[in-house]
Amino acid sequence: MKKKSEFVKGVSYEKWKTPIMHNNQLWLHFVLQTITGLHFFFSLNDKKKEIYVMTIDSARAYRVTEEGLAYHCIGKYLRAKKPISNRVKKCSTWKLWNTSFIQDMETANALSGYAKKRNKKYFEYLISSQDENIEFISYDEPIWTKHENVKIDKLINEYVKESL
Repeated sequence: MKKKSEFVKGVSYEKWKTPIMHNNQLWLHFVLQTITGLHFFFSLNDKKKEIYVMTIDSARAYRVTEEGLAYHCIGKYLRAKKPISNRVKKCSTWKLWNTSFIQDMETANALSGYAKKRNKKYFEYLISSQDENIEFISYDEPIWTKHENVKIDKLINEYVKESL
């Protein structure tokens, strides 16, 4: 369900259903850009028994922001005026509308002559991990792949080989 940001006028957000959305510890281990896509390697704890790879088109706009900086530039969208109950499951994946990142991308698009006005339905994806916040804009839903009992270095090598 879409909610309005309590601190930033015009911004709204909702939870994004993903395999990693509810967790206590989400770690981003690696980002790999290849011809076949942009691959983000996550685990739900530092033991890395299960690796989740999210793949998006390599031509999509994205940014990774360290948590200290992200608290002010991204966290403001999701902050609540009242404390959130401990019974509510922590969510790490979101869809956001009308953020500064979207406005920057859409303004450039409108100025290029390809679009006459902003598309208000346009949104960004946000993933909050332990140390980073990953934002990206994609027209297509990302592809999620779960890998079990595999070492991350071997998995990364597989993705590199596949792209060749």
